[in-house]
Amino acid sequence: MDSLFEDDDTCNKTKEENMLGILKHALAATEDPDVFETLLETVAEIMKMADVHGDLFFFSFALLIDQLDNSNIWVRAIAARLIHKSANFKQKGGIRSILFKFGGIRDELFEYLKARLVTRPVMISEFAEAILGIPSVDLVREMVPVVLPKLVVLQQQNCHALATLHELATQLNTSLPVLLLEWCHKVLSFVFLHSDAKELVAVMQFYEAQTGSDTREIFTAVLPVLLEEFVHFLGDAHSDNTDERLSKVPDMIQEVARLVTGSDDLPGFLRNYFVGLLNCIDTKMLRVDDQSLQKQALRCLEKLIEMIGPHLSAFVPKIMVLLMHAVEKESLQYEGLHVWNLFIRRLAQVSPSSLKHVSPQVVATLMPCLEREQHQHTIHLDIVVEILEQLIVKNRQLLEEQLLELPMLPNLPSLDNVNQILQEARGSLCFREHLRHAIVGLNHPSLSVRYTTAMELTKLLRASKEDVNAMILGEISSDSDVISLLISSLLRGCAEESRTPVGQRLKLVCAECLGDLGAVDPVKFQGSICHRFKIECSDDDLIFELIHEHLARVFRAASDTIVQDSAALAIQELLKLAGCQASLHGNLSRVSVGKKKSISSSEHKYQRKGSGNATHVKRGERIWSRFSDYIKDIIAPCLTSKFHLQYVGSSTSAGSIYRPSMSFRRWIYSWIRRLTSQATGTRANIFHACRGIVRHDMGTALYLLPYLVLNVICYGTHEARQSVTEEILSVLAEAALESNKDAGHRTRQDVLLSGSDNGGAGQSELCIQAVFTLLDNLGQWVDDLKEGLVLCQSTEAIANCKVAQKKTQTESQLDVDQITVQCNHVIELLAAVPKVTLAEASFRCQAYARSLLYFETHVRGKSGSFNPAAGVSGAFADDDVSFLMEIYSGLDEPDGLFGLARLRRSANLQDQILINEKAGNWAEALTCSEQALQMEPTSIQRHSGVLNCLLNMCHLQAMVTHVDGLVSRFPQHKKDWCMRGVQAAWRLGRWDLMGEYLSVADKEGLVSTSTECNAAFDINLAKILQALQRKDHYTFTEKVAYSRQALLAPLAAAGMESYTRAYPFVVKLHMLRELEDFYVLITENTTLNGLDIGYLDPKGCKMIKEWDDRLKFTQPSLWAREPILALRRLLFSYINFHSEVGSCWLQYAKLCRAAGHYETANRAILEAQSSGASNVHMELARLLWDSGKSDRAIAELQQVLTNVPVEDLGVAANAVRSGLLLIPPVNRPSIPTSQARRDKSSDTAKTLLLLARWAHYTGQKQKEDVISLYVRVRELLPKWEKSFFFMAKYHDDLVADVRKRQEEGLEGKMQADEKPWWSSLPDVLLFYAKGLHRGQSRLYQALPRLLTLWFQFGSMYIESSSPSGDLKNAHNKVMGIMRGCVKDLPAYQWLTALSQLVSRICHQNEEVVRLVKHIVTIVLQTYPQQALWKMAAVSKSTVAARRKAAAEIIQAARRASRQEKSENDLFIQFATLIDHLIRLCFHGGDPKTRTINISSDFSALKRMMPVGVILPVQQALTISLPVNGISDIYDSFSAGNYATISGIGEDVEILASLQRPKKIVFHGSDGADHPFLCKPKDDLRKDARMMEFTTMINLLLSKDPKSRRRKLYIRTFAVIPLTEDCGMVEWVLHTRGLRHILQDLYIACGKFDKQKTNQTIKQIYDKNGRNNQEVEMFKAKILPMFPPVFHKWFLNTFSEPASWFRARVAYAHTTAVWSMVGHIVGLGDRHGEIILFDSTTGDCVHVDFSCLFDKGLQLQKPELVPFRLTQNMIDGLGITGYEGIFLRVCEITLSVLRTHRETLMSVLETFIHDPLVEWTKSQKSSGEVHNPHAQRAIANIEARLQGVVVGVGAAPSLPLSVEGQVHRLIAEAVSHDNLAKMYIWWMPWF
Repeated sequence: MDSLFEDDDTCNKTKEENMLGILKHALAATEDPDVFETLLETVAEIMKMADVHGDLFFFSFALLIDQLDNSNIWVRAIAARLIHKSANFKQKGGIRSILFKFGGIRDELFEYLKARLVTRPVMISEFAEAILGIPSVDLVREMVPVVLPKLVVLQQQNCHALATLHELATQLNTSLPVLLLEWCHKVLSFVFLHSDAKELVAVMQFYEAQTGSDTREIFTAVLPVLLEEFVHFLGDAHSDNTDERLSKVPDMIQEVARLVTGSDDLPGFLRNYFVGLLNCIDTKMLRVDDQSLQKQALRCLEKLIEMIGPHLSAFVPKIMVLLMHAVEKESLQYEGLHVWNLFIRRLAQVSPSSLKHVSPQVVATLMPCLEREQHQHTIHLDIVVEILEQLIVKNRQLLEEQLLELPMLPNLPSLDNVNQILQEARGSLCFREHLRHAIVGLNHPSLSVRYTTAMELTKLLRASKEDVNAMILGEISSDSDVISLLISSLLRGCAEESRTPVGQRLKLVCAECLGDLGAVDPVKFQGSICHRFKIECSDDDLIFELIHEHLARVFRAASDTIVQDSAALAIQELLKLAGCQASLHGNLSRVSVGKKKSISSSEHKYQRKGSGNATHVKRGERIWSRFSDYIKDIIAPCLTSKFHLQYVGSSTSAGSIYRPSMSFRRWIYSWIRRLTSQATGTRANIFHACRGIVRHDMGTALYLLPYLVLNVICYGTHEARQSVTEEILSVLAEAALESNKDAGHRTRQDVLLSGSDNGGAGQSELCIQAVFTLLDNLGQWVDDLKEGLVLCQSTEAIANCKVAQKKTQTESQLDVDQITVQCNHVIELLAAVPKVTLAEASFRCQAYARSLLYFETHVRGKSGSFNPAAGVSGAFADDDVSFLMEIYSGLDEPDGLFGLARLRRSANLQDQILINEKAGNWAEALTCSEQALQMEPTSIQRHSGVLNCLLNMCHLQAMVTHVDGLVSRFPQHKKDWCMRGVQAAWRLGRWDLMGEYLSVADKEGLVSTSTECNAAFDINLAKILQALQRKDHYTFTEKVAYSRQALLAPLAAAGMESYTRAYPFVVKLHMLRELEDFYVLITENTTLNGLDIGYLDPKGCKMIKEWDDRLKFTQPSLWAREPILALRRLLFSYINFHSEVGSCWLQYAKLCRAAGHYETANRAILEAQSSGASNVHMELARLLWDSGKSDRAIAELQQVLTNVPVEDLGVAANAVRSGLLLIPPVNRPSIPTSQARRDKSSDTAKTLLLLARWAHYTGQKQKEDVISLYVRVRELLPKWEKSFFFMAKYHDDLVADVRKRQEEGLEGKMQADEKPWWSSLPDVLLFYAKGLHRGQSRLYQALPRLLTLWFQFGSMYIESSSPSGDLKNAHNKVMGIMRGCVKDLPAYQWLTALSQLVSRICHQNEEVVRLVKHIVTIVLQTYPQQALWKMAAVSKSTVAARRKAAAEIIQAARRASRQEKSENDLFIQFATLIDHLIRLCFHGGDPKTRTINISSDFSALKRMMPVGVILPVQQALTISLPVNGISDIYDSFSAGNYATISGIGEDVEILASLQRPKKIVFHGSDGADHPFLCKPKDDLRKDARMMEFTTMINLLLSKDPKSRRRKLYIRTFAVIPLTEDCGMVEWVLHTRGLRHILQDLYIACGKFDKQKTNQTIKQIYDKNGRNNQEVEMFKAKILPMFPPVFHKWFLNTFSEPASWFRARVAYAHTTAVWSMVGHIVGLGDRHGEIILFDSTTGDCVHVDFSCLFDKGLQLQKPELVPFRLTQNMIDGLGITGYEGIFLRVCEITLSVLRTHRETLMSVLETFIHDPLVEWTKSQKSSGEVHNPHAQRAIANIEARLQGVVVGVGAAPSLPLSVEGQVHRLIAEAVSHDNLAKMYIWWMPWF
């Protein structure tokens, strides 16, 4: 440059320079304007043609610049124009773009201008204004960082440099010292890197002279930015002498560190600035468009990793995100992978444990690189392999646990070592463990790890379909837990809010996995109990939760530096607010250097509120100590980081923010931004700190939302509170409006099966769900606050009240009045949101449980509830009942629906339609719909109703005809009708018709948004089917993916609430998966032509088997299974596989029959028959039987059997044909002739058995005919357990009938050939025994009956004074059969009847006794752990004979087990343990103390621990039967791995009761504590018998179709009698007594005072009870004091509406079952302390069965009600009271009990032969007696099981029907006449 502009010799110049020199001289010499212009244009052309990186370009550029201060303005203009023209030619964007992109040209230009700054100011000004378009001062400002360092270095040698420095300061309107300080970092970095030590000293002297500061002060002031300058140079690979100068950088930083801190610890010095340096690399280098600068950034990062040394682990998250960004860019992959390799190696050296946390993320990030290698080889493979070997191979031992979570890598030769290690790590894992590790991966903070895990899970699920199905279908609780956790994790994955491509792919893959898993029945889903969000923590708690649960996770897992920095900023500010200092973490020290960031005035205010700096520091220490070490390492850099809070203007727009078109993310962020600006108080600082992260992380945003709203509502202005209300209402109003629009078009099937599938609807549903959750949280806050205030006021004066247990950060500073004001503000907000609006919005979102919750609240406030026990009838408006019926219909709860129908004051057509639809009476529903259509012929809703009926009746062709008519009649709704036509067309398999409807639906505009949304899935399904038919792989894949994508938004919204609500969408994913399976099958096998299943290829057979299993674990409801079966029918018909089409129809028919939809079932049977399905006749016969047409059902079976060859019928031929012509057959099918002989025999046997059972039940055939049927069944299937059982039942009934006649004194009237009843008894026993030998499906019915008959006959034989020879022969046969049973039946079968066996160890018959003792001994030998607990009480019996017999059995078992030392020790340990526990039960202790110390009072018991005795919990004592038939080697208790007693709790709690029971805690070998209740002075044998009785009832309920569908059961627990007057009871966890629940509720609403209320009630009773005015007193004085409140317990305990509804249904079910069972056994004394409720399920649990067998009627105040159904018990059932679910379950339960009367009586028989202590106090016995008390109790039970109402206040009745008996019992239970006469502390008002 100098040579060009100096007049020296030209010999050393290049040709280009010479030419430009000539041009320069020519320009100076010419005076001709034209020549001058020509010369300038020549220079410009050279500039255009020259290489931008070469000297010629800049030389020509400088020549043109040189003319900008020409005295001729015309020349200046030409020069400026030519510069612009040439620059634009070279680079789009002109000269500014060139200077920005090419830093070398910029620096050279600034040097050129610097040299002329003093001498040619006009040129500088012209260049700035004419060329750059900026003021000259801005140009000078840009020049300063480039030119200033050189000027400072040259100032001593060059006076011109000093003048230039002053000119720069003048131009910038500042002083030279200020200018020098401002750019000191540039100067110092230049000197350090480009000069020697002498020049450095000179520069520092110049600075000291100019600024007056010493060297240390100067370095300290500019340290952060100076380090950034050094870092920039670390990556500069294009400078001269790079290696030499690069090596100087660490030394220079070391020197700076020494100057600033006086220490040589470079890593420790860098640690305080490392985050800033990494941010500098990211923002100023890695994120720019210059690729060379990006690579320079990676080199910087590499050097910094080396320099940070041992502190590397503290910055792992930040480094990881930079490296992930680099690897994602193809142009940076190579350099990025090299840095990553260094990073892993260094991390392994300095912090090996950190590899555990980064390994999944590293592998997930590298996986795309490896997958690309499979298709295209790149240069990156070697370095990737090196990284993985370094990570996995070299650190194999360290990563032992983490290896199980890593995916298998692609099958590349270079990865063999790595894959081998991964395979070895997971090789021993079972499928369950694979899923557990997948769950861990799906919940990993890193998005890429979650995505990789989901991809691996997809492969696993598809490769292990059989294992998946087996796990789900199994009954193992651990498997259910795994599946439930997996579903929860996948639902969270579908709701991922990340906008990154990986986040979007993750959602789709998680949806695929849900489809692969299948639509698992929500009943099997054991989701974690959802507790309401508590907005009650202090500021410290909030800060801790934010950092620990949210911000640290985001910071660690962020894949973007913007997100990570936002999280880091929030953590930094929160730690400051909390008082956490750098000194808290290791050797971190906060260096007070740099520019101190200003904090807001509110933050200063916050800090001033503390009690000094010491208090603030202690607070920080306390919070810091709560974090785990891992979290501390993550957030430690934020203690010294210097992120700046940038002010962002708040949202000032008036009105609501929400718009229907808004995305959920945008709406929630905008609202939080507004709320943050409105927040006040100290908590506002917390919100302010998080304002950046809420933009990027929805989890944090949703967590903060309730806190923000509560702050604004409690402390904000009236306008701010109003804006919150408006925002909530605007979201809900849109949903409610849509709900009202939908009312005219939505059918139930549309709602359940289609839902809102479009993305916009899904986004709005997310917004609505966020509002629902917010309102839940606020409601809970109000409830908790009210409860705290009331409890406080009831215990002490308000002046001293501090709500300590429920306090928030602000409550401690406010008095009760202020708290009340805040509470009222929130109540006003909640009241401003109408419950009807909430209910309608919930209904629109298909959140039916939530809709019910809101609408019931509305109706309860408006009309009350139906509660006869409270004297309330509940007059409901018909419109309200109609909407409730719609909700119950959506909930698929027909019992509740029918209950509502009973409460209507008048019926309307719509309600009749709804009831008929739920009952499956589609013909009646169609009739009602057509009637409604006649009244409203133009109603779209009515036409849709008719179409829905036709669809469900399978009148698909009629539906198509109707649709075609509607299209022509209502063309404005053409799209709606075509969508409905598609539903019929694809079910019909009419491809042409489906295409026709689809083309119209696609062309027509949107008419009804709701209809569009509801039918969208069917439309998508039809398009997929079209692609499948054409075998268009691309379109098929595209449409399937699109359908999944459309499901994601509504699935995410529903999944936020519960799996139950999300289930309809999961069903659709299930269907899409099966479509893909089928497509693979038909594309891989082109020979499918409808051959029989036996000839289908193995893949097809396997698929059908898998589909059958998948269907089994879906929800057994019509709405869930119908679309799956319909789709399968279509697919199988496509390949002409008619037998499977028929099978699908048959399964549909069974579903309809089970649901009571008999008309639809009949239609499905006809379709199955036409498809050639097998066993259609059986289903038709069952349908006829269930619908009450028993004669036709029997005739149908007979007619079918006439087509069976006579030789196949054998001895049953005559029985089959007898009476056949009496009833004409209908729909006569024939057994398919193509079946194999074996299958044909099996079908014939099943048909014969069904015929025999029904003939037995109806009595239509003679005894000989029925027996011949049973005989033939046995001959055809000799190993079928079922045939022997029912044959035994039939013979049992025959014997019972003969015995009854003979024992009633009718022997004289016996026929001559009639034998004594006992002569047939051996046959009965033999059939029962053979059935037990062949299976155990009816073990609990057959074995008790077998033993009962044996024991009865044994007694009769002994009581016979002179037994005849025939009787002796019968006795010998019976004993022979029983000995055979002992030999053949496995011990686990006898264990199920151990109590019955033990009760007869003193039988009168010695032979029987010997055999009973032998059986019990076998059981005791085989299952000593379980049997010893059950033998404990009898071994301590007060009856000497029983005690002696028990001792003999135990001794015999011990002798047999002496060879096994461990078992022999068990007997000794157990005897000692029992003695100690008996002592503990009766230990009185000090009456004033409430605890017993085991070490001091029972030291021997403490010393004997641990013992090898199992914990007597219910699970360990309950046998699990083998699933695959009888097994002699089956160990029923091996799979459970039950815990033994390893210790006992130090303190035993004595409960406040008269008997002083004790609560002890056993420590189990499983590491858990197991509490038990030790009860003295109580005969727990009746409790134990009651548990056995309820176990039997549970079995019977599980067998009955109606009860099984409702999942009816009784909650059981272990009861261990230790003696006849003491024992132990398993503590029922998570339960609380009714009395305590209600008492707290009444206290909370101010209706109960612990000190006064009970006294008041006692006074009322004393005053009125003497005058026989109990009823009036009860109704007028007692009940008004206690309005029903139990429904509030469900609202408070179960936060999430779906769990609330499930809990209430569970309450209704279990209460109803207990009510019926309790009445049957005469269970009394049901006061509020022994009826418990489970806070996790809602189950009703009864305990303490001391008042069995009508003992309550013998009390001083007789218990007149059959069960407890007081006003609060009814209140808990909902506003319909006992009408509906409770009533229906009572009827079902009582029906089951009455049906299985004999089985239940067998269990209760033990009370007769092992009587209760209270029954034998007046008797002396040495053995077994027939106790009159027991016999009377058993007689009453038998009467109740026959329909007689005994044991209540009213007189006994005649036998009633089941329904009549239930209604009578409920009437007695709610009668005020009965309740008023109850004992006062039974508390009939509770």
